[in-house]
Amino acid sequence: MRNWMRILGAGIVLSTGWAMAQTAPPASPANGTFDLVTESEAQSWTSVGPMEPTDFKTRDFSEDNGRPTCSSIANNDADNPQIKITEPTIEKPMITPIDIDLKFIQAGSAPIRPETFRVCYVGLVTMDITKRITDRAAVSAQGLRVTGAQLPRGHHRLVLLVADQRGRLARREAVFNVL
Repeated sequence: MRNWMRILGAGIVLSTGWAMAQTAPPASPANGTFDLVTESEAQSWTSVGPMEPTDFKTRDFSEDNGRPTCSSIANNDADNPQIKITEPTIEKPMITPIDIDLKFIQAGSAPIRPETFRVCYVGLVTMDITKRITDRAAVSAQGLRVTGAQLPRGHHRLVLLVADQRGRLARREAVFNVL
């Protein structure tokens, strides 16, 4: 009985985290910034445990209208498109607000499908936070630029995904070290 209650309790925590991701973050000041992730979300989504399961398989994007999910993995044998982060400089600690500039590099003649773009926050649970960016910036086949993203202090792991017309996936992981 106790083990069952522990499992039930864990389900409630995960359900609460999911509900938080589906709720819009608090309104930001009028200075043009927005909360990409709030401090309470970062705390509830992050833990010391494993960051992401390692048993993912390459998936066929003909399912789900060819849109990647937070658990999609690129086929490393394919000639995949790429995502280049031109801003901010990921290797350096940063101070918020952060401007984010992404360039999509197509592979061959297959154009990028902007509607497949995803941004996922990876912690104990992985949350799709795409709408927080797409509500403020237009995604094109060339990339996107968003300004004023607020992140709390600490390390934040994001996974960026986009697919091309042939269903090939570009996946880029980025760790934001916010001071």
